[in-house]
Amino acid sequence: MLLLAVAAFVAAAILWSGVTLAKRERFERIERNRSGLVSFDRSLQENLDDLEVQYEEQLESLCRTDLNDHFALRDAIDAVIGVRQFSTLSLSGKVDVHLLASDFDAIEADVPFPVFSMDDLPLGRKNAIEFEDRKDFGKGLTHAKGWVETGDGSLFFFCNVTDMRTALLLIDRTAVSASVQTWLTDWMTTELSAYPQAAGADAVSVNGVITASAGEIPRREPDIVMQEGFRFGNWQIHSWDARQRLVDYDRGVLAGTVLLAVLVLMAAALAFFYLNRALKLAEQRVSFVNRVSHELKSPLTNILLNADLASDGTNSSGRKRLAMVSEEARRLSRLIDNVLTFSQQERDRIEIQSGIVNLKNIVDEVVSQFQSSLERRGIDVEVAVPSSLTVKGDADALIQILGNLISNVEKYASNGRKVRIEAEISVDNALLRVSDRGPGIPRNEQERIFLPFRRLDDRTTEGVSGTGLGLAIARDLAERMDGSLRLISQSSEPGASFELRLPLADSAPKVIEFPDSRAS
Repeated sequence: MLLLAVAAFVAAAILWSGVTLAKRERFERIERNRSGLVSFDRSLQENLDDLEVQYEEQLESLCRTDLNDHFALRDAIDAVIGVRQFSTLSLSGKVDVHLLASDFDAIEADVPFPVFSMDDLPLGRKNAIEFEDRKDFGKGLTHAKGWVETGDGSLFFFCNVTDMRTALLLIDRTAVSASVQTWLTDWMTTELSAYPQAAGADAVSVNGVITASAGEIPRREPDIVMQEGFRFGNWQIHSWDARQRLVDYDRGVLAGTVLLAVLVLMAAALAFFYLNRALKLAEQRVSFVNRVSHELKSPLTNILLNADLASDGTNSSGRKRLAMVSEEARRLSRLIDNVLTFSQQERDRIEIQSGIVNLKNIVDEVVSQFQSSLERRGIDVEVAVPSSLTVKGDADALIQILGNLISNVEKYASNGRKVRIEAEISVDNALLRVSDRGPGIPRNEQERIFLPFRRLDDRTTEGVSGTGLGLAIARDLAERMDGSLRLISQSSEPGASFELRLPLADSAPKVIEFPDSRAS
């Protein structure tokens, strides 16, 4: 079921990724009717034109102010917004009058000084604007008026008051524009709000700064810009249309994604079917092996029993033959036990009956089972296990572990002629070592020998029987008893040494290690 769940998750992830890749999102402009905005544009332009005409009339009136009364002239200058300097030029270029607005904060020396010749620039003035002659002002015609913009961006309003005198007014565009904005802002806001924006927005900007608006201004360039003609600042109407979000999907990508997801699900279903089938077959095989193994146990027991009974009533030659029969029967019994244990491991059905076990008794019992076989092969057994050493574990499991270890010595290390079984206590554990003088185990095989069905030589011609399950089963049983089984290296001696670690029983004596300071 986990396989199907994972496959379903992967298929869902593929579908989600495919939908994301196939998704095409775009925004379509919904253009609206702008007839009302066009009317507003005309009205705004008319207002700007009217205000500019009125402003020019004020400037012309200022130019014709009596020049003899400087106090009245300064009051007249201050009364007109945006006038920063009042100058008069005679026909010869001589400046008759030069006055700054009282609220003008600029330093007088920095204010542009109009002259026909640089020789006419008074002492202390450093910023001059030179005009060629009177013809620069309305071709010199009397009563001509208009605007002059110099190269440095200064804006002058001129008026040829008489045949001999021209008045020049320096104008501050920013001040005039700000005044016009103040005058028109409320009107513009009201007019824009009256015009239906639907989901769009409209605004009026002056020099790039929005002055009046209606609707929510989006963060993108306007769809339409209407330019207003005005001398004092850049006036524009901006208009934005609403955007409709449209989503569609690439059919090719979607089809490929769906096909891939279906293939994943089909593959998972097929794999689940065959896996389930294989598991059932494996279960059947394991069940068959268990039944056969159990069936073999009974006749083997009878063979061993009758061989022991028959040996009592026969001669020495017959007893030797019966001993070999018993030996081979016990070997077959160990093989069957290993097969049954491995089968239980595969199904996780091994039950460990933990109790207090005398380790010396277990060693003696197992050694006695191998006594005749070891003697026939000329292998001496040396046992050095304290008789009082007890551990926590399962007696049957310990017998099987030790039997598998001695069986390996019997099969692989008989040429060493010696096996030593010894035990010692280390902190809370008992360490049981089984060492031989055989050929040893190559370094690259020292961990792999604990894998199921792993043998040092799988060739049947080597004359060594076995299933390759003994060490794998022994290590598993040791770990189930909270112990361990490992191969330890013997650098100075030949052969192999296996160390079985088991927890001590509560009643077992423990070695207490003292610091060096107490050793004396």
